[in-house]
Amino acid sequence: MSPLIQFQNVTLGYRRRSPVLSNLNFSIQEGEFFGIVGANGSGKTTILRAMLKILAPIKGRIALAGGDERMRFGYVPQRAFIDEMFPLTAREIVLMGRYGTLAPGRRPTPRDREIAEQQLALAGISDLAGERFRDMSGGQKQRTLIARALAAEARILLMDEPTVGMDLEGEHAILGLISRLHAETGITVVYVTHRLSELANTAQRLLLLHDGQVRVGHVAELFTPAVLREIYGVEATVEQVGGKRVVVT
Repeated sequence: MSPLIQFQNVTLGYRRRSPVLSNLNFSIQEGEFFGIVGANGSGKTTILRAMLKILAPIKGRIALAGGDERMRFGYVPQRAFIDEMFPLTAREIVLMGRYGTLAPGRRPTPRDREIAEQQLALAGISDLAGERFRDMSGGQKQRTLIARALAAEARILLMDEPTVGMDLEGEHAILGLISRLHAETGITVVYVTHRLSELANTAQRLLLLHDGQVRVGHVAELFTPAVLREIYGVEATVEQVGGKRVVVT
């Protein structure tokens, strides 16, 4: 694997405030499932904004493979930030993912519509294509937003708290969908969450944020009692239950 994104001595923050994160040094490899875990306000979304070039670094450099022009992101924001007042159908929302590929003033082509239908099928919601987004369940809405991101023919799928507000069944369904998409398509996934356990058995590497500390490594390296004690200050054991890694505090 080769790096798609490299943070080189990066400091991030906002005007008239102290830096949110300093001296970030990590890379995201092509084709990997990379998790970013931290409490609310720890800087997770700030890192995503920097990747998307919405936020410029205060210091350092963020290098994208092939340059900015060749890097296409599929971004799945938190559902709470989606305006549900517009009576758009799932198909119309997924087709919006094609807009970034169109020349100014151009309308979607039959090919664009075909790609949108393919992504609806890949997300398992072809039967809901004509349903209004605002009438869908939380899990169905999230699948629609994932299909929209994939419709951009993204090289990297960025997901900001994709299971927030869901029950356990919905969370497992979305995690299963993302894991399947990653396995079947080879797309690079960057998954942001505030729950460490959510990525214990799905991500390959993690970036952990806690009280300004940053730790990056493979899941097996980070899910140890010593590391969890060092980063989170809690006594924990890591056990295997049914072939899955479970953290017990």
